[in-house]
Amino acid sequence: MGRYVSIFFLTILITVIFTITLSALIGDIFSDIGILVGTIFVLLGSFIITQLFYIIDLLKKMR
Repeated sequence: MGRYVSIFFLTILITVIFTITLSALIGDIFSDIGILVGTIFVLLGSFIITQLFYIIDLLKKMR
């Protein structure tokens, strides 16, 4: 279980780094609503990626 929690937080960390980098390169384009919607998408996407890793490992164990 700890492996999947690590994948979840690692995905969030990478996305935050990309967001900060993009914000530094482009400028202050992001508004408050954009950051909120982006955060929701990042959390949902990270959850889906983590679940995909879990399903892949589950299928490997079944073989």
